Amino acid sequence: MYNIVDFGAVSDGKTNVTSAVQRAVDACREQGGVVYVPFGTYVVASVHIYSHVHFVFEPGAVFLGSTDADDFDDRETVDYPLYQDFSHSFFHRAMFWGEDCEDISFSGNGTIDMQSTWENRDIPGENAWCCRRAAKIFSFKNCKDVAISELKLYNATDLAVYLAGCENVRLTGLTVKVHIDGISPDCCKNVIISDCHVVAGDDAIVPKCSYTLNKKQLCENVVISNCTVSSRMCAIKLGTETNGGFKNIVIQNCAIYDTCLTGVALEIADGGEMDGITVSNITMKNVGSPFIIQLTDRGRGPEGTTIGSIKNVLMDNIVAIGPYDEIEPIRYKVDSVDETLFDKAHVIASSVIGQPNGKIENISLSNIYLTVPGGGTEKDREIIVPEREKMTPSAATFGEVLPAYGIYFRHIKNLNLCNVQTFTLSEDAREAMVFEDVE
Repeated sequence: MYNIVDFGAVSDGKTNVTSAVQRAVDACREQGGVVYVPFGTYVVASVHIYSHVHFVFEPGAVFLGSTDADDFDDRETVDYPLYQDFSHSFFHRAMFWGEDCEDISFSGNGTIDMQSTWENRDIPGENAWCCRRAAKIFSFKNCKDVAISELKLYNATDLAVYLAGCENVRLTGLTVKVHIDGISPDCCKNVIISDCHVVAGDDAIVPKCSYTLNKKQLCENVVISNCTVSSRMCAIKLGTETNGGFKNIVIQNCAIYDTCLTGVALEIADGGEMDGITVSNITMKNVGSPFIIQLTDRGRGPEGTTIGSIKNVLMDNIVAIGPYDEIEPIRYKVDSVDETLFDKAHVIASSVIGQPNGKIENISLSNIYLTVPGGGTEKDREIIVPEREKMTPSAATFGEVLPAYGIYFRHIKNLNLCNVQTFTLSEDAREAMVFEDVE
């Protein structure tokens, strides 16, 4: 056991003790073991993690991220094309980062608070449009046997937990309250995310399959269970980055609340294949759109990227209810400017939408109860929904108002509905469900 205090860490909440923590990690690296964080408050920037290193936080131990973003490691140079968002392209600017490691873990009843630190300078590059971010908390690439459990993770301004190309991952019992994405396994295999409470300013739990590894790779064998989730965007989403594809994914036994856009989003936009997805036993309250299943042809990827596919999706036992109240907004300051990200549910009907040349196949919806605000007019019944095949999928991609108040279906082959019921809190002139080009 390697106690960080023995390597010079000072618990005053002011002194940057990164070098002391790194010395403890380096000592542990030689034979493997535990880096122990005793009760106290420590200021830390980037720590490089190696195989067979296990962090244990004593109850009451707190790591504060440095408020100077430049204390963290510089972003690495990438010598291949970046077809994904900026945040998914770099790994070293994080509190804990590692590449090609195995057998690493972080556990205990400690807290990591990144203190809402944002970068106050422009970031070069064509993908910097989504930035003024700072550091991730956990950032691991091509690692095996990774476990993170029971920690509290607060106020990160980049992806909080980001793993790319990792295998055998277990994320359990985490409390996450952050400004951007919460938990993001990207191109990962054999992943369990369970018993977590995630509140995110962007998507909360969001498996991805980007091109960050300079190749197409699946995200597969993933179980998301027993989580409570709230988001200013999507609570649980397969999508945003979809070059590789998703296979064999289970989302079950989750409670979703106070989510501005979508409760469960299943999306393919960049040529990937989604096959074998089960979503069951999900309850939602005050959620904009309960669910979307969407295929588009954004094609952000290597030359020759063509439309992807979605098939074999089962959704069962889904309940979404109101009332549709205001949501406590996330407010933060960047460059001395206060910004607020959504303060109410953005209510749009659920949708299952394919493409004329790429129909979604084998979709089953059963035991679905949706309660929506209502208020649609006779004019809304006549809305012609645009195709918009090149857009990024979202609840609003095909329009803020759809001709159905419950679920809108289009370009689907083999759709099965059993006990799907929709209710409105006020009168609505639209149909509950509308079907266009559905076999």
